[in-house]
Amino acid sequence: YVIPSLQKLDAGFYRCVVRNRMGALLQRKSEVQVAYMGNFMNSDQRKTVSQGHAAVLNLLPITSCPRPQVTWFREGHKIIPSNRIAITLENQLVILATTASDSGAYYVQAVNERNGENKTSPFIHLSIARDIGTPEAVAPVIVVAPGNRSVVAGSSETTLECIANARPVEELSVHWKRNGVRLTSGLHSFGRRLTISNPTSADTGLYVCEATLQGSAFEPARAKAFLSIIEPPYFTAEPESRILAEVEETVVIACQAMGVPLPTLQWYKDAVSISKLQNPRYMVLSSGGLRIQKLCPEDSGIFQCFASNEGGEIQTHTYLDVTNVAPAFIRRPEDTTVTDGMTAVLRCEVSGAPKPAITWKTGSQILASGSVRIPRFMLLESGGLQITPVFIQDAGNYTCYAANTEGSLEASAALTVWNRTSIVHPPENQVVIKGTMATLRCGATHDPRISLRYIWKKDNMVITPSGSSRIVVEKDGSLLISQTWSGDIGDYTCEIISEGGNDSRTARLEVIELPHPPQNLLASLSSRSHAVVLSWVRPFDGNSPVLYYIVELSENNSPWKVHLSNVGPEMTGITVGGLTPARTYQFRVCAVNQVGKGQYSTETSRLMLPEEPPSAPPKNIVASGRTNQSIMVQWQPPPETEHNGVLRGYILRYRLAGLPGEHQQRNITSPEVNYCLVTDLIIWTQYEIQVAAYNGAGLGVFSRAVTEYTLQGGELAFQNHQDAEAWSGSQVCEVQIAMC
Repeated sequence: YVIPSLQKLDAGFYRCVVRNRMGALLQRKSEVQVAYMGNFMNSDQRKTVSQGHAAVLNLLPITSCPRPQVTWFREGHKIIPSNRIAITLENQLVILATTASDSGAYYVQAVNERNGENKTSPFIHLSIARDIGTPEAVAPVIVVAPGNRSVVAGSSETTLECIANARPVEELSVHWKRNGVRLTSGLHSFGRRLTISNPTSADTGLYVCEATLQGSAFEPARAKAFLSIIEPPYFTAEPESRILAEVEETVVIACQAMGVPLPTLQWYKDAVSISKLQNPRYMVLSSGGLRIQKLCPEDSGIFQCFASNEGGEIQTHTYLDVTNVAPAFIRRPEDTTVTDGMTAVLRCEVSGAPKPAITWKTGSQILASGSVRIPRFMLLESGGLQITPVFIQDAGNYTCYAANTEGSLEASAALTVWNRTSIVHPPENQVVIKGTMATLRCGATHDPRISLRYIWKKDNMVITPSGSSRIVVEKDGSLLISQTWSGDIGDYTCEIISEGGNDSRTARLEVIELPHPPQNLLASLSSRSHAVVLSWVRPFDGNSPVLYYIVELSENNSPWKVHLSNVGPEMTGITVGGLTPARTYQFRVCAVNQVGKGQYSTETSRLMLPEEPPSAPPKNIVASGRTNQSIMVQWQPPPETEHNGVLRGYILRYRLAGLPGEHQQRNITSPEVNYCLVTDLIIWTQYEIQVAAYNGAGLGVFSRAVTEYTLQGGELAFQNHQDAEAWSGSQVCEVQIAMC
């Protein structure tokens, strides 16, 4: 490509596009620079600085390509850099620790080395203002600080610049550090510049220039700059040089690149940016690749991937060839057998470009195609036919017909439908008594053309009966378990395996037995009278909840009898009341569940209740006047159940009837004596009399008072004829009648 009569406007980047019948290809871009030089502005400049400070004179603006070579002059004399004068990378003139002699007219001569033009700038008049108070020593200060830089890895070199001012300037020194480590190489221009040759990623880091005034107490002046290394892009994934694809397919053209910073990817088709094509079937993926959906013949062409960053640009490309192909079977339909109620899938995979249209038929009836859809019949994306659910009447021959612009073909397959295997008499949850037989049914309906296989599992473990096993699987699938015991408890699953489908049902078998006897039965006296506290450990319930407990007792070695017949199942202890003091007791407990009454526990040790005073008075109290000064009193002992111990005797008390006087007492010390003659009484006087029994624990309750008179005058009262004779004959009544 030739550019005649090159002009300034012709500068820029150019790309070459190569075309042939396969497409177009973009070449790497090239830059065209046009050398030229403009003019400085005409007006002079003036600048004033204080004595001892640094003077920084900027290059006056001028346009030039390439950048001009610059030389500074003062009043016709070329300025040579020294420890006090520096010319920066940006062509600034810096005069350190200025004095009055630095005043004058400064100018620049700029030369364009390409076209030979040179221009002289207007004057910059520098004035130095005297400052009487300026000290001999001035602390270091950074005048021109280094700037952050980015440089392409492998380039020849890069330079960082740092100019500081201080007084006296002869004692000023500048040092450089990278990531805290002092640098000794690459320093020049009195330490103001640091040049890094052939920079790599290892040179990346934070650079610090430090200006120190030797022999002074001033703090060093510091400035920082960060150097980053740019790595040009490189490909990590590229497409093949040629991609062959068929119409309607989807392709992904690979392109991945790395670099620092991360490169930007841009796709072109036949030298036109993908973004300008605005084709909705073209999509750039997050990985960088290009996806093209539903290929068309017009997608054929050259696809280019450009990767670029500040370090450069690279490209890779491929030729995409989209073709038409006549239909061909990848997978032909095959005879298929399914079970009634299931899903049938008849495969039919066909290749071709454009993608062949698939039609399924049975006989002359179209079941499914791109435009026809009947309930239960669905055309799959793969080209297969799905029937959901399948019925018995769906059995028959099915034909897959495929066609595109290049041709057509067809193939058929037979569909066989079996009656579904189903459990109609499933096993049911059962509770059996230990030692009896358990029968778990498993009846099923099935297609007569197939056979069934029964598998029984207990808690998901397969049962494998042996010849002499007490567990048998019958021909109809029933499971018989004889002599059941607790090890048979579990979940039983009947699984039926057949070509007509599989089915399974689960039931729970519980084996129950009599409850075990309660353990650790203990008896102890209660704080309540006439009571004992029993406690026991809840027994094994025989896998059937305990309904209640029965408590039996034996009193004074008598036969066992039920004392409490319905103790709640939640109880593990009870207070047994209604017992008789001074008697011995043994206890035993048994549990009752659905099966029946379990064995009794071990009986407790014999326990005696402590004596208590008799709880009832003597009965049938009879009093009769015997003489004018005595009364005979007779009685019967209290009921035996109220003795509460061994009777030791009786207390008889008496007093005048109806008067509040105190009682007088008589002690009958033998429990065998049940009468007493009360003497020394008042003639013809009524008395009230009471009797109480006592034992080792104390005195019992007194009887209700009975009243009786002594006789009048010298009367004697006899009970019968024999008493009268005894009295008249001997006068020794006291021998026959106990005195108290």
